[in-house]
Amino acid sequence: MSAIDIKPDPGPSGSPVPGSLPPAQRRFGGRRSKLALLALLLVATAAVVGMVILRLIGAGSVDLPGLGRRPDVPGYSFSMYGVGRPLGVAVSSSGDRVFVTESGGKRLVRVFNRSGKEIDTLAPPRGNGIGHLPVYVAVDPATDDIYISDRIQQTVYVYDRDGGYRREFVPSNEALGATWQPLALAFDDESRLYVSDVSRRIHRVMVFRRDGTLLRSFDNAGPLSFPNAIAVDRQGRVYISDSNNGRLVIFDRAGRLVGAITRGAGAGDLGLPRGMAIDARGRLYIVDTTGQAVQVYQLQDGPALPKYVGSFGREGQDDGSFEYPNGAAANGSRVYVTDRENNRVQVWTY
Repeated sequence: MSAIDIKPDPGPSGSPVPGSLPPAQRRFGGRRSKLALLALLLVATAAVVGMVILRLIGAGSVDLPGLGRRPDVPGYSFSMYGVGRPLGVAVSSSGDRVFVTESGGKRLVRVFNRSGKEIDTLAPPRGNGIGHLPVYVAVDPATDDIYISDRIQQTVYVYDRDGGYRREFVPSNEALGATWQPLALAFDDESRLYVSDVSRRIHRVMVFRRDGTLLRSFDNAGPLSFPNAIAVDRQGRVYISDSNNGRLVIFDRAGRLVGAITRGAGAGDLGLPRGMAIDARGRLYIVDTTGQAVQVYQLQDGPALPKYVGSFGREGQDDGSFEYPNGAAANGSRVYVTDRENNRVQVWTY
């Protein structure tokens, strides 16, 4: 087979090719062409690197050496392993204990210290059958008691700070009906317990005293569908992650609906919101399970909706990546996120 003869292209406007010039001009012209090509390559490389850096910084999920972290979203720190398909997470008031519910494995609540070492487990009480599924967990800020919702047993178990089983939380009001199916759990600053009930066709969120007395019910935002998280800010506003409706609904202290963040594809919109937390600086974190990320908002005074700040995380198995994250908790400078399908709890810090 004969070789293909590739001829050089003519220069612009039909000018002679470099091979037709005198030797001195040929050397000078060739050197100039090489320098121009090298400069062009350097500019193109710098542009590509710059776009990658901006994209990574904008995602808020990667720390680049020498560039620092974005101040408005946390950066990945480390992960806690040894938990099977974690769902819910909560932290003690002092931050020394992290409680994680697992939907896989032995279906226990695993307790970690601040460094990520497992130090205890909370097992369901004996005599309540063999089927258990701990879903969400919350800590009473006044007593440090731990409350755990069990999806199969349709109850809430209460443990003391040291992990000793105390009792079942039983609503005292007959208005609840014969059964209830507690799911999400949260406390406000006055130790009132917020519980989402998914036993009826229209789901609701109820507020109880510690003795089980029903104080209020939030069910006037249109039909709720599997509310998976509840948070209460310092102004008494209640935030409910209305998961299957793809939105966050917000109520004021009097129980009036004041706003919502809805489903969409734009910045700050939601897909499938699940876990939620508010930190001491008024930053709201919403776990977007199908978005494989955590959305960050800054709470506003008055009736204004939370301001979208950014997000962190991406899909994957490496550090800082999620596979269907579910729960969130915030304590101090730390944000804890249950990374369900990666069987770990990720710790992000400011």
